[in-house]
Amino acid sequence: MRRRLLFDAGDYPVSQQAASGLAVRIAELAETLADEFAVTVYSPDVPDPMHLGGARLERRADRWGDLLADTDAVFFFDVADPDRLAQAVAAGPLIVSETAPPIEHGSYPSLLRQDAPEERYREILEAYQRQLRASHHFICRSRVERATILASLVTLGRIGVRDLAGSATLDHLVTSVPIGFSRHSRLVVERTTPAPLADVLWTGGVWSFYDPHLLVDAVAICARRGLRISAAFLYGQPHPDTREIVEALEKRIADRAVGDLVTVVRQPVTHQARDAYLTGARAFVCVARPGVENDTCVRLRIRDSRLYGVPLIVDGFGATADEVRRHGLGRVLDEPSAETLAEALAETIAARTPGGAEDAFEYRDDLWGLVPRLHDLLGRVDDQR
Repeated sequence: MRRRLLFDAGDYPVSQQAASGLAVRIAELAETLADEFAVTVYSPDVPDPMHLGGARLERRADRWGDLLADTDAVFFFDVADPDRLAQAVAAGPLIVSETAPPIEHGSYPSLLRQDAPEERYREILEAYQRQLRASHHFICRSRVERATILASLVTLGRIGVRDLAGSATLDHLVTSVPIGFSRHSRLVVERTTPAPLADVLWTGGVWSFYDPHLLVDAVAICARRGLRISAAFLYGQPHPDTREIVEALEKRIADRAVGDLVTVVRQPVTHQARDAYLTGARAFVCVARPGVENDTCVRLRIRDSRLYGVPLIVDGFGATADEVRRHGLGRVLDEPSAETLAEALAETIAARTPGGAEDAFEYRDDLWGLVPRLHDLLGRVDDQR
């Protein structure tokens, strides 16, 4: 009988209509691990699920407790829902988490507008700490995220002399699973007919720690020089934490008189349409401001360049830049400005040649460390019962 894994995608619906970067990662990991395990993805009320391969989808919110009673390991992503985590602890399966210090959460406008933002942020931090204490194993997406999770575990007293004596690398606690893509996603891209939305796509959200105005200004600079480059922001849908930023972005577009070149996509982008848009683009852009969030987290946008073979232009402030440099995924702006971005756009588009998926980041080949680790951990759980 195959081991049973449960993925909690509750706060990140694996929906074709509105899949976030983390939802895509959850779906692709579930799809790939379903070749080895019996995988169930908990994603309530999703009418149009993403491809999950052999993984089963559970749409009923009231089934969480029943699922826990019939699983060997449960996976949580980001800061876990406190109630679902508590139920998992009580049920007793192996708990695996992919999480990181909730630094960006403290900058969300929806939190800052509350009467007691410090108190609310403290609740988020406490939920993160409870998750660290409850989880038996962790997966991470990059070197820096591995370092931050290990530092957090040391601070909480989760790592002791016995751990260090048993493994100097602490692989029994943390397994690296770099940001990649599934076999199905690769096949879809190979068969997709490109539908260019714009020359350049801003592929991330329009969050407060990003600097989307730079792309608008860079397009305006290029236009003044006689180079008409079109750009689109894929995720301009109204959201409590981005609404004001999107409105300011649209005002910037009008002020720079580039409304014929720059588009903010206000409607949800289906996963199928996204494949066609990204396949037809000539460059991706995702530039952030300096900040601790950028130092400690690699953006899931890396997946797009690894899968679609389109160069990514990023700021040089944090861990994402390290990944772009290390794997030759695009251009890093050490000193981001409208001028340096305009130059990078012109050079990238002029040099653009069709690329392809990076074989090394297909999850089927990249999960070699996690699969045997899970079997080992689950075997130890059986021995203790």
